[in-house]
Amino acid sequence: MGGNNPFGFVRGTIEELKKVSWPTRQEIINNTAVVLVAVAFCAALIWVIDTFFSVVFRWILQ
Repeated sequence: MGGNNPFGFVRGTIEELKKVSWPTRQEIINNTAVVLVAVAFCAALIWVIDTFFSVVFRWILQ
């Protein structure tokens, strides 16, 4: 596209960025909320599994 010319690369990059369909503010907020809920769920699940195995191993070692 731009060859070895750095200005051609920058120009090409700017042209490609104009074609990007950027999300709206509301879409960003909704997607962020989904990610935070998913991370919290996974963290809680790992905590429950870790606690379960911790109790089981303590019981086995006693």
